[in-house]
Amino acid sequence: MKQLRIEVADTYPKREYGLMNRKKLAQDRGMLFKFPYFNKLSFWMKNTYIPLDIAFLDDKGTVLQIESMSPLSTRAIVSNYPCRYALEVNKGWIKDNGVREGSIISGEGITHKKGVIIKKLAQVINAPPIAPIEEGIDPNITPPNEQLPGEIPQKQLPGETREEQRDPDVKLNRTMRELIEDADTKGLSLLIIYQIKERPDKPPLVLPPKKISGPFTFEADEYGDEGSVVKCWDEQDAGWKSFLIDNIISLDYFNPEIIENVGG
Repeated sequence: MKQLRIEVADTYPKREYGLMNRKKLAQDRGMLFKFPYFNKLSFWMKNTYIPLDIAFLDDKGTVLQIESMSPLSTRAIVSNYPCRYALEVNKGWIKDNGVREGSIISGEGITHKKGVIIKKLAQVINAPPIAPIEEGIDPNITPPNEQLPGEIPQKQLPGETREEQRDPDVKLNRTMRELIEDADTKGLSLLIIYQIKERPDKPPLVLPPKKISGPFTFEADEYGDEGSVVKCWDEQDAGWKSFLIDNIISLDYFNPEIIENVGG
């Protein structure tokens, strides 16, 4: 199973901005676009400099369609079927990692449930029509026990057989920056394990667990890569510190019991 660290675009402003104005994207990174309803999705590459692949997904994480997108192109890339998610990654990542139509993506709220695994994508065309968003209804809230517009009912399709849940082909995890931003929004402290890379020919120095607190702000590194450094309050050293996000080995919400048990 492949692991992919992703940023989540789950609001209209985030989906509209996407990966615009970025000059690079690490090979194990991507962006997941979450939509409140099934719909045919349309993307373009205006102000986007990184060549990308995009996978359109249903609500269970099944890959329905894969397309490539060229930098700065204003040609619309439209999904052939109603979808709930779209996953953007570096061009070539999908092929290099064996992802294809019918592959399963999970994580960040996408769960492939026991039941029908769609193998014949043409059957998706028979999905119920998409209901318009009514004025005054929050599109981010799905009424309880109500089938989403365009959702395929969980029943056996003609010519299909029911299958047990299978392991996903790709597991999505949020990037360190996404987790830090979440902690900043919630006003929470974090426990991090950080490494210092002194020289390429020497192993990195791994520091003891460290508690950091907000407000968390993001800055550029020495190469001008925006958002690659986080500045925050270091509780151990009682001062403001800057950390390269790529040098953070792990982080979690602060739990006092963890600190008490570190080092015996």
